[in-house]
Amino acid sequence: MKINSQSMKLLNERLILRTLVEKGSLTRIELSRITGLTPSTIGRIVYDLVKMGFVEEGDQVQTSPLGRKATSLFLTKKFCSSIIFNVGVEQTEVAVGYLDKTTKKLYEFPTENFSKFIGHVNEFLELIEKEQPIDPERTSIVFAFPGIVDTAKAEIVYTPNLNWRNVKLHDLIHYHQPIFADNEANLSILAESAISEDVKKSGNAFFLYMSQGIGGGAMIDHKILRGERFAGAEIGHTVVEARSDVRCHCGNYGCFERFASLLLPVAKYEKNGKKLKGKTLAEKFDSLVKMNNLGVEEARKALEDFLHYLSIGIINIVNTFNPKIIVIGGDSDLIWKSFGKDLYGRISERVMPRTLDGVIFRDSVFAGRTAPIVGGNIMSIEHIIETLESS
Repeated sequence: MKINSQSMKLLNERLILRTLVEKGSLTRIELSRITGLTPSTIGRIVYDLVKMGFVEEGDQVQTSPLGRKATSLFLTKKFCSSIIFNVGVEQTEVAVGYLDKTTKKLYEFPTENFSKFIGHVNEFLELIEKEQPIDPERTSIVFAFPGIVDTAKAEIVYTPNLNWRNVKLHDLIHYHQPIFADNEANLSILAESAISEDVKKSGNAFFLYMSQGIGGGAMIDHKILRGERFAGAEIGHTVVEARSDVRCHCGNYGCFERFASLLLPVAKYEKNGKKLKGKTLAEKFDSLVKMNNLGVEEARKALEDFLHYLSIGIINIVNTFNPKIIVIGGDSDLIWKSFGKDLYGRISERVMPRTLDGVIFRDSVFAGRTAPIVGGNIMSIEHIIETLESS
């Protein structure tokens, strides 16, 4: 971009929007202090952003003991920045997002086969267009999938647990808004990087997405590792049992997700006719964890192989990606809280010397399957800012 007065104005508009996205409600004086722009520049840019419908003025707040009150500025919620479809093997969640990073879940439907899935998508898009503040120029449609996604083309390359292949979403969605798609774990680490201070500061983190399968999202130097063919960080399809005859949906044998997904301990516990509380896999797994925490021996036995192979998978993450932070989330946010001490002991016995020094392990800050929804909205917000045209 050639730097002239107009392009400089556009850069400043983007800077102010990004600052409000990151920091939340601020006054003009606070914006000036954070961005380094002069108060007069802030005043002109904010005036334009209000006129363009991105920013609103709120209440007056006291910013110093002796000074006058200042007007707070906040990002508008008069239009949705995104419509998000968080696709799981069992259920698909439908949500909307806003410029201030907040999201709201609206609906849920069984994922089922692909034909029915696309039918539901178009039905809910029509419904949301009638019920929500959709802006055709600014609202994006975002999909989070459990598999390999060509983010450049919004194309499903392959989702092993759903067996969907080579699907071009642009050919099937009957709306003209921008369409984005990504792997659920990639969107989860994107969400953590936008919300969590530790990931913001480090920029080297890994999101281990636990559900019916296992996904991975790697962030290296603040950039998501997608790989040459969009299969970067597919940790679920690394081999943890080289001589296994257990075949994975991907076609290989002995894959991590066939030994340590949430399915393994649930199926083991229910193998002899016992039933866990809950309708979904996530609910059943959390019931099993709570039973284990109460000292139920059958629950502990059902979880033993799961913990063994989970520790091996995490060792592979440590040795391969060398992250500062490893976040565990997806269909359960109880794993590190419940098993962290046990897992860390298993991991520390087998990793290379000093590779665990300073590494942070934790559960996701997002409950349940919220992380891909937040990440999808962050992707939309960035698109809005990047395609902003100055007034």
